[in-house]
Amino acid sequence: MYISKSRFINWTRCPMYLPMELKHNPTGKDDIDAERERREEIFGELADGMKESAMGGAEFDEEDEEFDATPSPELEALLPYYNQVEDEALKVAKKEFRGKFESQKLFEYKFGNTYRCYVDIYNENDNEINIIEVKATTCRKYSYWKDKNGVNKGLFFRNTNDRKGRITYPLFVKDGNVWHLNTAESAVSDVALNTFNKKKESLLDRYHTVGKYPYDLSFQRFVIEHALRQSNDNRRVNYYLAVLNSEYVYDGTVDKNGKCIYNNINGQEIITFLNLNEITEEYQPEILKEIANLESYISTPHDVKNKVDVGKHCAWGENTECLFWRHCFQKLRDVPDTNSANKYLDSNKSFLNWGIEGKYQLINKGYYKFDDVPMEWLVKKKHQIQRDCYDNGTEYVDKEKMQYWFNLLEYPIYHFDFEGFPCPLPRFKGERPYTQSVFEFSLHIEREPGICDKEKDNFIFLNEEYYNDERRALAKAIIDYFEYNEDGSLKGTMLAQSTAYEKGRLEELAALYPEYRDKLLAIRDKSADLLHLLRNDEMYVEMYKRMYGEEEYERMKKEKCTKIENVDVFNYYHKDLSGSYSIKKTLPVLVPTLTYKGMDVGNGVQAYIAYINYDSDQPTFNTLKTKAERREALKRYCQQDTWAMVEILRTVRGKIK
Repeated sequence: MYISKSRFINWTRCPMYLPMELKHNPTGKDDIDAERERREEIFGELADGMKESAMGGAEFDEEDEEFDATPSPELEALLPYYNQVEDEALKVAKKEFRGKFESQKLFEYKFGNTYRCYVDIYNENDNEINIIEVKATTCRKYSYWKDKNGVNKGLFFRNTNDRKGRITYPLFVKDGNVWHLNTAESAVSDVALNTFNKKKESLLDRYHTVGKYPYDLSFQRFVIEHALRQSNDNRRVNYYLAVLNSEYVYDGTVDKNGKCIYNNINGQEIITFLNLNEITEEYQPEILKEIANLESYISTPHDVKNKVDVGKHCAWGENTECLFWRHCFQKLRDVPDTNSANKYLDSNKSFLNWGIEGKYQLINKGYYKFDDVPMEWLVKKKHQIQRDCYDNGTEYVDKEKMQYWFNLLEYPIYHFDFEGFPCPLPRFKGERPYTQSVFEFSLHIEREPGICDKEKDNFIFLNEEYYNDERRALAKAIIDYFEYNEDGSLKGTMLAQSTAYEKGRLEELAALYPEYRDKLLAIRDKSADLLHLLRNDEMYVEMYKRMYGEEEYERMKKEKCTKIENVDVFNYYHKDLSGSYSIKKTLPVLVPTLTYKGMDVGNGVQAYIAYINYDSDQPTFNTLKTKAERREALKRYCQQDTWAMVEILRTVRGKIK
């Protein structure tokens, strides 16, 4: 039997995957659809990049649009961008390494069954071989950086546990265009060495966001090195991930045909390489162990009627989700979201005192439903509220905190929403890989409480062409629709579903167009987040400090005074929210008459797919056959986003009167 990389990764997840695949996909044991496997892998990488694109303006969370990595006709539009990433990786590799290059070179090694892998870029010279696996993701998840508040992000370790004199080191350090593990710095102190090793463990966890690609490359190393030994090739072999450089800023250079040219800019290449020699070597015993397990699974397949514990290998709810999760989760399958024990907010860390470490263990212990979880476990007020709303069919409304939020608003309210395309490779000057390149916005202006007309008070900007840079016109349209005070501050309040995203885009536009900078940043500086109204935020800490005084507040907090115990509790809850405050959940609960169902463009991913398909001769979403239809669908969708905010606000006002 042939075992491809994709098969190996899936078949070693658990003993049940192989028999379930043989049962449900009886196309022949030796049949490998290499093209299908490659496409699935590509879409998974693009999904990672799309999620990372929200960072730098807003970290990706449940409120953002999820990218479905399942291959589909619509997502074919993204394949050319992936191919461009591979092309650029080869161009940069030829600058970095010497010798001959080959793409998609096949290696095979027989270990009972035959294990095989294709190498994206194979480079060799007389002394060494370089294996380069191209991933359409960025180096951000592997690099050390700080957010706008100075908080350390990415992979880093510290030299001491004390805050005084603490120095933070990156796990990877850059040498030219290659990143290496920062092993030298790990010897600074025992604490540094310990924290270094602990952080490195994430790279050695195949199910961790930073560990899955090193694991992928480690399987290739196993096959390649055994194949080379069989052919008596004893040259040194190096293993690299080629990823997009998140620090690269495109300068706008194009060739005579208008195609982007990604030159080296101030020492930065569009592609950077992660040297994973050490990590892939440490993975080898684990790879060998899993191959031995897989050989036993193949020789003696499990009965499909057997049960195994669920766990992180199931990747439940992620783009790498097991195809057969319903077999192991079949008891949970028929439990509605509103009655799923896993929907308790923060449930992954909430029940540690009772030996439950996360959602999978909750299920393995038999706690499938909300009311399966014992009442004595619900020590957090938020869980008690959730349970009460479920048991009694009621809703929870904290009028005091909601009114405080409303009191901070200044009219007019600008209900504002951007649509952006996070292209893997930057398209226009000033963009980075996966920059959210804005192409549309919708604005509803509510000049007095509840006074706003869906059509008359709505203003939309939508790019005329896909290939043209129309960001200046978009920025100009924004400042023309907003009003300003004499001192330059915004007259009113900008409101968004998740202001971090809108703020990030405004800052990017302000950096690009200095003539609009002050007014764009004035919009950013006077904003309110609809999620803070419904969910919670640190702003309510300030409310209690003002009510009781800062010293009294700290005393009450220390003594766990019941008067302020709801400071970290959500402000609104309904059982149908199922632990989520995404627009997909809040809108049906608060404004059930307003829906995205049946719309030709119904979410953010469909929006940018329609946008990049502007001039395509092929139908988009089966019904949108012309550019005019696609533009109209985009306008209706973006308008719906801001009108939804108007209606949600109107509904909440009614609940707190």
